Amino acid sequence: MRPTHPTFIIILITFISIALLSCQDSETGYQQQSLDERHHSGYAPGLALQMHFIQQWTHKLGLSIEAQNTESVDFYHHELEEGIEELIETIDEYDGFPISDLASGFMIPVIESLEDAFDSGDWNLIRSRYSVLIQACNACHAATDHGFIKITEGFGNNPFNQDFSVD
Repeated sequence: MRPTHPTFIIILITFISIALLSCQDSETGYQQQSLDERHHSGYAPGLALQMHFIQQWTHKLGLSIEAQNTESVDFYHHELEEGIEELIETIDEYDGFPISDLASGFMIPVIESLEDAFDSGDWNLIRSRYSVLIQACNACHAATDHGFIKITEGFGNNPFNQDFSVD
């Protein structure tokens, strides 16, 4: 039996390592990209990921309204609006529910109404329209058999703007 040459062993180990790396799950590359990078590379994130961002922007919008921070309100309203538009464009249906149609019907009129309230500068009206936005979120969840996901205005100490209590 001939002894194996060390260079051959190094080449074999290198080849096996490269082969293993190239066989990894294609999702791994997406985890290292931002949501915008994924979208621009043709990857549409799933409903849960989009809802995560929509809820985060909604909560930050609520906190901005609570603080009466006009710049922050404008920013998070814009992000929320874009998030909802992307949801409508990319998730036609989920578990048999027409997500795009529901989001269009529940959310677009409310987002526009909220924008009109911002233009008025009346913080009581803005807060009231924000409450309507939260009600629209919960109505959409109920319409898709996800009524257990109860969004709140997020004012005060709740860091998630969600009610986790059991009915």
